[in-house]
Amino acid sequence: MKEAAVSQEQRETGSAAASGQSAVASDLVDTRRFQRAGSLLREVLFELDVAGRLILASPAWERLVGAPVHAWTGRALVELFHPEDRDQARALLRTALSRTDVPTRLELRLSGGTQPRWVELSATGDPEHLGGVLGTLVDVTPRRLAEEAAATRERYLGAMVEVQRRLLAPETSGDLYNSILEPLGRVAGASRAYVFEFHRDASGRMLQSQRAEWCAPGVSRELDNPDTQAWPVDQAFELHQLEQLHRGEAVQGSPEDFGSDNAPVLLAQGIRSLLVLPLVVHGEPFGFIGFDNCDDARPWSHVEVKLLSGAAGALSLALEQHTTDALRVRTETALRRTEAGFHLLIEGFPDPVVVHTTDGMLLSVNPAMANYLGYQDPAELLGRHLLGLVRREDQEVARRHLEEAQDGALAARSHEVPLVRRDGQVVSADLVTLGVLFDGVPARVTVARDFTERKHMQAQLMLGDRLASMGMLAAGIAHELNNPLSYVLSNLEFLHRALGPMPRPLGAEELLEYQQVLDDAREGSERMRQIVRQLKVFSRVDDAHEEAVDLHRVLDSVAQMAASEIRPRARLVKQYGSVPTVRANEGKLFQVFLNLVINAAHAIPEGFTDEHEIRLITRVDDDGRIVVDVRDTGRGIAPELLRRIFDPFFTTKAPGQGTGLGLSICDTIVRALGGSIAAESTPGHGATFRVSLHAAVRAAPVA
Repeated sequence: MKEAAVSQEQRETGSAAASGQSAVASDLVDTRRFQRAGSLLREVLFELDVAGRLILASPAWERLVGAPVHAWTGRALVELFHPEDRDQARALLRTALSRTDVPTRLELRLSGGTQPRWVELSATGDPEHLGGVLGTLVDVTPRRLAEEAAATRERYLGAMVEVQRRLLAPETSGDLYNSILEPLGRVAGASRAYVFEFHRDASGRMLQSQRAEWCAPGVSRELDNPDTQAWPVDQAFELHQLEQLHRGEAVQGSPEDFGSDNAPVLLAQGIRSLLVLPLVVHGEPFGFIGFDNCDDARPWSHVEVKLLSGAAGALSLALEQHTTDALRVRTETALRRTEAGFHLLIEGFPDPVVVHTTDGMLLSVNPAMANYLGYQDPAELLGRHLLGLVRREDQEVARRHLEEAQDGALAARSHEVPLVRRDGQVVSADLVTLGVLFDGVPARVTVARDFTERKHMQAQLMLGDRLASMGMLAAGIAHELNNPLSYVLSNLEFLHRALGPMPRPLGAEELLEYQQVLDDAREGSERMRQIVRQLKVFSRVDDAHEEAVDLHRVLDSVAQMAASEIRPRARLVKQYGSVPTVRANEGKLFQVFLNLVINAAHAIPEGFTDEHEIRLITRVDDDGRIVVDVRDTGRGIAPELLRRIFDPFFTTKAPGQGTGLGLSICDTIVRALGGSIAAESTPGHGATFRVSLHAAVRAAPVA
């Protein structure tokens, strides 16, 4: 008996040792799989322990961070981020620890470097290792920079229009400077904006004196400072800077970059950096318009300098108008007849720009637009209709865009519109239009930016949105696949056991039973095939491919894909009408309605399925458009938020739980298809999102 007991103990000890070795081997296999999977992605995959310290990271880590993974192993992930963003990172990781269903996301700055670098941090709890965190890091710096550049150009365009309006207004004839310094100072992000004029003393030496000034709140005024009056120009600037000003070029830098006698004066005024733009009247140096930055030493970009130089040129022209009464009258008459003042503003604008009447007749075209469309001389386009530059099939979208711009209102929402070049080639442009009063008559100014870079960025954002949706639905999709897979396998196992290794005759009852088993297995396989097809459609990135799409098939696929999000919250009701097919990209439509259905589900609390519903309604409206309503009985949307829900990066979800891109991407996709999307809601009584699309040509109705 004693020997038997020892033998049993040895067997148990050996079994435990083998189990430990197996666990170690399994961990090594998992690590290798993690590294191998991560090497296929541009994004960084990482794993953290319960204290937020780095355990594993994919090879992309070194490309993003600039240091090998082993140098960071064991360090807290939050140290990677800018000190001002670390509290947000800690909060996100705390949230992720308690969630294994939906990843939390946030855009943060990396620490170090002269220029800010942005990454999107996504994290979720690791269900396999309690207390651990899995996550990704994606470099979003190019997209942030592109968005900031686009916003800067639109902001400056609005300021340029306002400057032109004020310079031409009769009431500003006695105070040109103060009428424009405020809008220019604000758009330039300056602490001060001012004008100096040149004049000579009795000995003929060139002096400069300040004539006007605008200051941001809290910034000291210097107009009455004796140091700003009758200062020798050759002491205020270095020789090479004076040469730049005489050539009509801008000068910028820190106070120390300017004249040694002038630098202490500038520093005493709290200036960290400044920009000076020359004013030239009748071909002679007249003075300059300047901008101070008292907050930091940020330089003004090339685009900003070029746009502000256009404003300085407009001011120079206005000064020429006011030197003598005769010259003023002649120049003002020419200005109001040929729009020369406005043409001067747009002449140096880096993007293609046109000025046109409210009904689309072109009044002024800058060289960038002529070159963009393949014309030698902008005059070749004058008098033509703007819609004549647009493909016939896109003219309705362009017309609706132009109607959005109202006199004195903000810019119409940008639209992608294909324009036709002189040689017949089509270029994709992003149009932004402002409504203005030109010589007292309503007019429009339209900027056409090349859409290639932004389209690439949009494709990345759409793909990111798809991946985010897939990540959120991953558990549900796995469940949907697991159910049919389990009974396919069990049925096949049953057949394997029943038939045995040796062939034998089968009776009629056995044949019927086995036939039913095979039918069940085939049905399960078909369900899995449909799910895989839906995943393939959703992940397809062929943005240019459009075809006649069965809308109901798309909605059915969306309902199946989002079932795990809907099931604990509401009943799904399909109220389909008889509608024709629509001309669209199936994958993009899938993305639109999946976003809308998931949003509807998230507006409803879990646990009250009998009280709530999500209803999908399709119909044809009086204009022949196909309309899809996604209606929910959730919490609704407040009126002050409803008008902003389609804005990029606007979200009503908790920090880290939404990027604010979903509805913006839906809007972009639907508008590109020539359709429209709108929302209506009453707080506490749910919301309805309405998508209108055009029918495919000669499409057959689908019941």
